[in-house]
Amino acid sequence: MMLLFLAQAVFTGNAACASCHKQIFESYERTPMARSSGPVKGGVPPGRFRHAESGATYAITADGTANGRRLDYFIGSGEAGRSYLYSLAGFLFQAPITWYSQKGLWDMSPGYEHDRNPLWNRAIAPNCLYCHASKIQPIYGTENQYAEPPFAQNGVGCERCHGPGSEHVKGAAGMVNPAKLVAARRDSICSQCHLSGEARVEKAGRAMAMYRPGELLGDTASYFVFAGGQSAGIKATGYVEKLAQSRCKQASGDKLWCGSCHDPHTVPAREERVQYFREKCLACHQQAHSASGGGPDCASCHMPRDRVVDGGHGVLTDHGIPKRARKIAFEQASVWKLEPFLGAGEARELGLAYAELGARTGNRRQQDEALRLLSPLPVDPEIAMRLGDLLQRRGQTARAEHLYELAPNSVVALVNLGGIYGSRGEYDRAIRLWRAALEKNPGQREASLYLARTLRALGRADEAAKVEDSMRRF
Repeated sequence: MMLLFLAQAVFTGNAACASCHKQIFESYERTPMARSSGPVKGGVPPGRFRHAESGATYAITADGTANGRRLDYFIGSGEAGRSYLYSLAGFLFQAPITWYSQKGLWDMSPGYEHDRNPLWNRAIAPNCLYCHASKIQPIYGTENQYAEPPFAQNGVGCERCHGPGSEHVKGAAGMVNPAKLVAARRDSICSQCHLSGEARVEKAGRAMAMYRPGELLGDTASYFVFAGGQSAGIKATGYVEKLAQSRCKQASGDKLWCGSCHDPHTVPAREERVQYFREKCLACHQQAHSASGGGPDCASCHMPRDRVVDGGHGVLTDHGIPKRARKIAFEQASVWKLEPFLGAGEARELGLAYAELGARTGNRRQQDEALRLLSPLPVDPEIAMRLGDLLQRRGQTARAEHLYELAPNSVVALVNLGGIYGSRGEYDRAIRLWRAALEKNPGQREASLYLARTLRALGRADEAAKVEDSMRRF
């Protein structure tokens, strides 16, 4: 009996598309998506600023260094701003500084604004790069180490929306055309990067890098939002859930999607944008303002720009399309329940979403809900790490220890389990775990602190000094 094997298509890169699709290729290369990452080659705007909360001063030179550290890669198209990454022995970290091009200034990167002691140790895991770069080359078994270069193609590639092209290049297969897919599969392609929700949880055995255009994104990950669609404001990647809140989307249903207004292959010139998007609005609202003599710029009133809640000084468009500009009152403490936005929202995914949020916000009700949902389930490594962390916070050390042992590849589990061993004097076991965590991510500060203190307490000063020297790099 002869067995037939179907060839598995792989990613080829944009250059393979250029020979047959020259005009689209050249147009797309000028879009923000295509320019969303790359090596720092031409330098950066020089500047200097002082962070008020920490007192730290940052000096950025035109050749691309900041406080003596080389900025190796940029993230962001530059339309709103650019953040920067640097590499240490192939491990990628985010610099705590960002260039905000809309305001023409340097300031703290998103998430660093309120840090009292801003460090240079924020690890860039593969999921961080997923929506900014293509052909990512992670070294598995680590948290943030990559081959050189960490991504083989700058920006978001053609294949992110059209699928891997190796078989198509050989004439053996077609490519995915998002506009010809049924709505759920079509919208999944945009949602992989433009839907954030309050939490995203990958399905057991799945990872975002495994998603392929034409599939249902909900089969790879579940996304959750606050119950009732309540939102803290505009998020840097929250366009999909904001559009879902709009009356336009609710009235139009599947007819209205990202492609109704945006051509991903081109961006209208700045001086043409008002009229370009007005024509998109008039496709459905032909009589808009006919009696009141309203102005030509629909978006300035109905899609106002505002500062994003998770992007520093970035200012983006409100895709909730309010009838009138509005400020939404939102109190984090009173809004804690989640509901699925995309995906089934099964107990595992919902429980992990509550655990993630509860750990980040300290919200006791979210933590309680995570424990209720996760405790009865079969344990996988992600559940073990999250559940162990929650139980340890509640003083249930023995149960947490057992769970951490089931997540040997988790840096969090290694660090916390080492802490449990160290607290009862099992120093050799603790030291092995902390060293293992640092092999996966040398910027893991808790592991370094625990390791250095323990080595000093044991009289192993030379070893402790080496760990402390390593910490100073961050």
